[in-house]
Parts: sequence; structure tokens; C-alpha cells
Amino acid sequence: MKRIKGMINNNRAVDHMEFDDDMVGEIVSRLPLKFAIQCKVLSKKLKGRISDPNFSQLLFEHQKDCSTQIIYSSHVFSTSFHKISLNPSPIIQCSTYLSCDVDLLASCNGLILLDFEEIGVYCIFNPTTKEHQLIEYPESTHVIGYTGLAVDYPSSDSYKLVTIRELVGNFNWFYKFHVLSSEISGVWREVQLRANTSISLSFYCPPVYWRYSLYWLRSDSSVLAFEIKREEAILIDRPQFIDHFDLNYGKVTGRDIWLGVAKGLLTLVSIFKKSIVITTCNDANNTWKVSHILDNFVLNPYDIIKGFPVFIDSKEVSFVVEPSLRKYHLYEYDTKINGYKKIEVLDRMVNDRMYCFHPTLACVHKTPSNNVTIAQQAYIAEKLNDIKRFIIEDICIEESSSEEESSSEEDEDEDEEGEGEGEGEGEGE
Repeated sequence: MKRIKGMINNNRAVDHMEFDDDMVGEIVSRLPLKFAIQCKVLSKKLKGRISDPNFSQLLFEHQKDCSTQIIYSSHVFSTSFHKISLNPSPIIQCSTYLSCDVDLLASCNGLILLDFEEIGVYCIFNPTTKEHQLIEYPESTHVIGYTGLAVDYPSSDSYKLVTIRELVGNFNWFYKFHVLSSEISGVWREVQLRANTSISLSFYCPPVYWRYSLYWLRSDSSVLAFEIKREEAILIDRPQFIDHFDLNYGKVTGRDIWLGVAKGLLTLVSIFKKSIVITTCNDANNTWKVSHILDNFVLNPYDIIKGFPVFIDSKEVSFVVEPSLRKYHLYEYDTKINGYKKIEVLDRMVNDRMYCFHPTLACVHKTPSNNVTIAQQAYIAEKLNDIKRFIIEDICIEESSSEEESSSEEDEDEDEEGEGEGEGEGEGE
């Protein structure tokens, strides 16, 4: 085999071997994605191999089951981003803090959708490759929580952003979709669907991307589906079994229905007073089939729901449960006991809008940001870098109060009289 010279890391010359392409590709595809990308610098040939769409498919298949993360944001005095890394084990928890104008709206096939509300733009971002696209709102206002992201990776490098508005006109109920495709830069298209009843979308359940369609759960357990390629919308009837359970048990008021993907299937979870019913959808005729009926373990002694499902591809449905104030437990299905068991105590406050993230090389299309100033672009780039370091490198940013406290101590050392501790740092910066 031919010996060649290469320069890596600290520019030391090292000998390495030129192996069979298939062998090298197989080895690289099994590395953590952030290391696989770094292999591009080893040679032009390897860079071309890693960038090949067929290799992207291989990377995707190997990575999706070995690097699962659950990410979510919460808002109190500032925005905090939280991450639960489920694979590889053991479970790792991490948090970071940003300014309060950034919100996480969606995650799909390695891309995340962020909302910079004060600037007035959406941002599609790949934390792995650091590529991002800024997209202006389709109208002067938008509806947070009804925005979906559909990423076709690894089949192609295309994606679509879809927002929904609920409208009433002439005694009819309408859903108005605004659709932006990565293949047509900056052009929002409008699609409408008339519904027979005025049933609102569920705010607590984010939209789900499954088999080239986005799905929104409605408050009566019916589902609104938007087919991405044809850009057509339909309504899927609520499962018939729900009326039976309503009659016998009575539903508990609150977050009692949830839509997601588990084991590669569109899955609906319905929480009743005594039971939790898990059903899956047959996409051929849009009918529901009951797969599991469980005893209800997410109620507190006062019959109040204190938990909700978390969906992880290729696994059973998992649950986050709050048994007591500010304590959260993660439950996962155990095939040995044919039931759920606690696998982790979560150390941060959990809300119900959690998203699965799998790192990929999904492409982000560049478009001009005509109405975003250079200063705003720099601000967004800084925040995206913090999010990238948090998601990919596990680097956290402490709360601003901790930084201010540290600055106050330094000022106190410089001030002989110790006056004005902690004051004026913001103005000085």
C-alpha cells in the first residue's frame, strides 16, 4: 500500500496508510458525526466521499440510533436551553442560557428551527455544520407553536417551513397554511383547508414530521395533516375508541393527548383517569389501531396529570413525570417487565414542548437577508455559535447573574471603599 504524508492537528508530519475506500468509509461512518466531519481535512478524496449523498445516507443510518438528544427551551427571566443526551449512555444533562428573544420551535433530521422574535425572523440552523438561513415571517405577525419544519434529508437536501393560522369567515372555519420551500428562495405560498367544526389546534403538542407529511394534533384528538410534496391538507378523524374510554372513565382535564413518532410509526397517546392508551396510525387509510393499554402512572394522588410523553425514534414511547414540585423523572419502556420504569432523575425544569435531535449533515440553503442589519446578523451568529457549542460540544453558558456576581467581585477589589458593588457593569460594557 502506498505511504503518503499528511498534516493533522498541530501540523506534525505523520505517516498514514491509504486503505480501501469502502473500509475507510465504513470506519468514518461509525465515528461520532462531529469527528466524521473533521476527517474531510485529511484528503480531497475523503472530503468528496463524505460529501457524497450515498455516504450521507450511510452516516444517517449509523448516527440516528447512537446519538439521540432531547432538546427544549424554557423562559423565566431569560431563555434557557436544556439537553438530555440519551445515547451513548450514560444519560448526560446539560443547560445553557441565552437572551429571552430566542425560542426553539422545531427539530427535524438534524436541522432546528429558531425564532428571533425581536428581530422578526425565523432561523433554520444545522448545529453540526454551523450553516444557517434567516427567513422573514410570512406576514406582519405569526403564530408561535403552529410552525412546522419538514426536512427531506437524507433523500434530498430540501426542506419546507410551514406555518398555520386558524381563521373564521362567513361562518366557516379555515386553516391557512403558509409554505416556504428551500428550493424557491424567499417565496411564501398560501394553501387553505376548510373544516366542518371550529376545533383548535393543541398548543401543548408540537407538529410532527412523518413520511413526507406534517401532522398537527387538534384538541378533540383528530389530526390535521399537510402533505409536503403535493402541498395538500386533510383532516384525519379522531380514534373511535376515545368515546368508549370517555364513557367509562372520563378524561382528566389538562394535557391528556399527545402526538408523536415512536418505533417509526405515527403514534397517539391518550391519557385517561385509569389508563393510558397508545395507538398507531395506518397511513394507507388513516385509521388508528390500539397497540398498548397501560395503567395510568402519570397521575398524582389528586388525579391531576403530572407527566407527558416524549417520543424517540426506534424506541417505545417514553414519559417525563413530575412526582413532586420541581422534581422530574424520565420513564422508559422495559420489555422485561412489559411496563415502564424510572431510568433518570432530571435536574432541570421540564416543559411539554420537547424535541428529538439527531445530528446530520443536512444542507441549509443560503438566502439574502435584506431586512436584517449587519449588527443583527452578528448578534444572531453569536447566539447560534453558543447553541452549536451547547448541542454539539456540551459547552454550557452560565446564567448572567453568575457572571455579574463575578464582575462585581472584581470591581470590589479595585474599589478601595467597596462602593457600588455590582452596579454599572452593563453600562460599562
